[in-house]
Amino acid sequence: MPIRREVEFWIREAEHDLEHAIKSLEIGHYNWSCFASQQTVEKALKAAILHMFGVYERTHDLVKLLKKLKDTGLTLSVTNRDLVILSSYYTQTRYPNAGIEEPSLEFTKEQAEEAIEIAKKILDEIKRIIRDP
Repeated sequence: MPIRREVEFWIREAEHDLEHAIKSLEIGHYNWSCFASQQTVEKALKAAILHMFGVYERTHDLVKLLKKLKDTGLTLSVTNRDLVILSSYYTQTRYPNAGIEEPSLEFTKEQAEEAIEIAKKILDEIKRIIRDP
């Protein structure tokens, strides 16, 4: 499969994850909103890495993915703090033994809103970069 086409697939999946995050927020499933926001960012960053390098990293660590992009001189407005927060959502939002006893009850609307805001910002920046390399 041509690289460009695969990059577009990753971006579309990131867009679907963002839509899922927004819908989960609307119905009060804040843990799933946070998880889908993490997935949005992970897929967007992997799309950018695939775009820049022709391969992507096999990791869920958003900070590591961003570092790979920054090593090329690319800058994004996201902070490491934002990515540390979202990276923690990869497991904490889904498993009752990952630090929070009942993720479906303990994640808040504010956390979900913040996660969506970060995800939207990163996805928009990555889409711009991919459009205008």
